[in-house]
Amino acid sequence: MATSTPSSAIETVFRSCPTCEASCGLRVDIDRVTRSVIRIEGDARDPRSQGYLCPKAYAMKEIYEDPERLKTPLRKNADGSWTEIEWDEAMELATSRLLEIKEKHGANANGYYIGNPTGHNVGAQLYLLPLMNGLGTERSFSAATMDQFPQNVALHTMIGDPWMFPIPDIQRTEFFVCMGGNPLVSQGSLMSAPNAKKRLTAILDRGGRVVTIDPRRTETAEIASEHLFIKPGSDAYFLLSVCHVLFDEGLVAPGRLADVTDGLDRIEEIATTYTPESVEAATGIAPETTRQLVRDFCAVRGAWYGRIGLCTQEFGTLASWLVYVVNILTGRLDAEGGMMFPRSATGRSEAGRPAEAFQFGRYRTALTGIPEIAGQLPCGLLAEEMEESSAGDKRMRGFISTMGNPVLSAPNGERLAAALDELDFMLSLDIYLNETSRHADLIMPSTVQLEHENYDFLFETTSVQNFSRWSPRLFEPDDDQRDQWRIYCEIGARLAGAPSWEIVDDLMVKGMLGMMVGPDTPCPDVTAEEAFEQLQDDHGPMRMIECMIRVGPYGDKFDDRAEGLNLRKLRAADQGIDLGELSAGRLPDAMPLDRIELCPDYLIADLSRLEAALEERSRADRLVLVGRRQMRNMNSWLHNLPALAKGPNRCTLLLHPVDAERLGIESGKFVRVRSRVGEIEVECSVTDEMMPGVVSLPHGYGHRLSGVRLSVAESKQPGACSNYLTDETVLDVPSGTHVANGIPVELTAA
Repeated sequence: MATSTPSSAIETVFRSCPTCEASCGLRVDIDRVTRSVIRIEGDARDPRSQGYLCPKAYAMKEIYEDPERLKTPLRKNADGSWTEIEWDEAMELATSRLLEIKEKHGANANGYYIGNPTGHNVGAQLYLLPLMNGLGTERSFSAATMDQFPQNVALHTMIGDPWMFPIPDIQRTEFFVCMGGNPLVSQGSLMSAPNAKKRLTAILDRGGRVVTIDPRRTETAEIASEHLFIKPGSDAYFLLSVCHVLFDEGLVAPGRLADVTDGLDRIEEIATTYTPESVEAATGIAPETTRQLVRDFCAVRGAWYGRIGLCTQEFGTLASWLVYVVNILTGRLDAEGGMMFPRSATGRSEAGRPAEAFQFGRYRTALTGIPEIAGQLPCGLLAEEMEESSAGDKRMRGFISTMGNPVLSAPNGERLAAALDELDFMLSLDIYLNETSRHADLIMPSTVQLEHENYDFLFETTSVQNFSRWSPRLFEPDDDQRDQWRIYCEIGARLAGAPSWEIVDDLMVKGMLGMMVGPDTPCPDVTAEEAFEQLQDDHGPMRMIECMIRVGPYGDKFDDRAEGLNLRKLRAADQGIDLGELSAGRLPDAMPLDRIELCPDYLIADLSRLEAALEERSRADRLVLVGRRQMRNMNSWLHNLPALAKGPNRCTLLLHPVDAERLGIESGKFVRVRSRVGEIEVECSVTDEMMPGVVSLPHGYGHRLSGVRLSVAESKQPGACSNYLTDETVLDVPSGTHVANGIPVELTAA
């Protein structure tokens, strides 16, 4: 795990990068005496990333060193100033206030928001449960409804598992279609692929094709074989026309999955009216272009991939669903070179697990009656749930914001900022005093990545190569710091009236083992008590990870003499453990449902809304806004880091020269952008990389508010908040996801 020489205090430690889902392998030189990072390099021996790293690799160092990072709890005083307090006092304040609200007004008087960084912290992921159980509220919000949730809903209704994502077999495909994604910048969102440029270029080098379909000629499009402009929000129309061509030209060939798939006749009937000609005005794609693309795709093994540009639009669930439909109709799902399923070491996609029923409408928002969907409420409705003028006596009074900044990242953040001040009590679990946490009554900061262990728990399920990776703690935290999992567990224990967080932790692990070992399990001869005694750690998330990997598909089944995987071997592997290429033939055994439901009724019900919008979508005079990813950014997380804040202003509005001339706008000047809900001013850049009628602004900026401690962000890259333009009332109905791509806007010179 580390090497050193007697003459030097410098050690080399190997771990994965925790900033994006690519999880690249890093070689980190540290000085444990001064607790400082000397150098970060890509690890050439890492089997997945092979020495690659991007600028975001330096984020973990800069966050650790940031003098504005919080390390001890802060309580807000009556005059708005802040006072540092001890952890016991902070825990007592948080739980007493939340319990007071719960006892007086009911469990739903409290609510919570889960931010995107949770997905990068294994402890935060595994210990959300005691916090959620302690609150007992149905008011559950997260960043998912500004991200991948349409894919979760589509997969849940089609195969019974919302988190079993099909991943492009990018290493063997001969034809890669990329819709609404930019892998060169994201390193493959829901397609974890370190050095995506090298992988995509390899497709071209072996004679294959890469086709991007996007309203912007992205960085990925620049290296692709071809790029097609498509009007934002029209992807479902286009994909239905793709299905039409498949049936019309006799190209449907689902292969072996035909015997376990229901709904082939139904999708043929649905696609009948969606000819390429009928949707050309809505999509901007010529009919013959569509037909030839489909023919060419069917001629070789290929993967059709869609990502966040498809998710965060008005018909995001239909578009996400139809990407899966196209792969099934062409025999590319669960096939080599197509869309395949990783097999995680923690065993979360193994045969025999029960299907979790897809549910919705168990709770509805107080004002508009928007239903909960699979446990999620649209995050943009936080404000109306808090406002007395909207929700009245049913309003949310207590609120926990964890590892997120929804004032910048949720729709209509100005409204949310005002609503946060109506709360009776707000707890923020965050390492910064930012645009959201400034409204809190109490802030509890956690350790950061270099101060705790990690395991690539989520991203082993989205990787283009099977792997298992543990990352060590580089530095011991100060005595008065707490890991995120410990904070969650202790708050949850106190809310539930448990004697201690340690007891709650033990009960969680023992409960897990009770389902994993014993009769009718992969470990029939091991009791839960015996397995518990074998666990390496006394407390914390690695105990749960150890349980999962030991009973998982590569595990030693709690037999120390066996060759299988266990936590001891994982901790000894500097580069993690390479578990090989993705393999075909995992369906239907690996999915909870017995059969693939190609046309779930829940999704089909939204087609009438799609049909009704076709005429409006076909207008030629619409100007709409889309977002964009950037290599040095990760939502709003990294803007306070000097190494990543360098360079010119990156928060610019891109627009096509035709639109600039029509509106009298010059490149480099500031423009006023107005939507139904808000208005911002931002510098513009005129470029033909944009489709005419479409403008683009990156997400996560807007560091211009008072009461924050983000001096680098405020001085180096304040930018403008694109979500001040996002209308919280416009949703992708089946998933409750907000529309961040395809927002109607007006532009004038500032």
